[in-house]
Amino acid sequence: MKAHRDGIAAVFGLILGVVAMAGTVLTDEYAHAAGAEARGYDALFHVVATGEQCDATAIPAVLVASNEVNREGRR
Repeated sequence: MKAHRDGIAAVFGLILGVVAMAGTVLTDEYAHAAGAEARGYDALFHVVATGEQCDATAIPAVLVASNEVNREGRR
């Protein structure tokens, strides 16, 4: 009987999660959060690639290339 109740609780939890995610997507909050995350990564890559925080003189080519790939993916 306990396994049956656990199964019912799992189904209700799944349904609740799907409804919550659908509500988030339909209100454009998901797109807003994804855009903010992308801007944050772009800013992080800029700081690391230019060495602004540590006065680095050499720009690592791998970071610059990965930043360009990220920028192209958002266009």
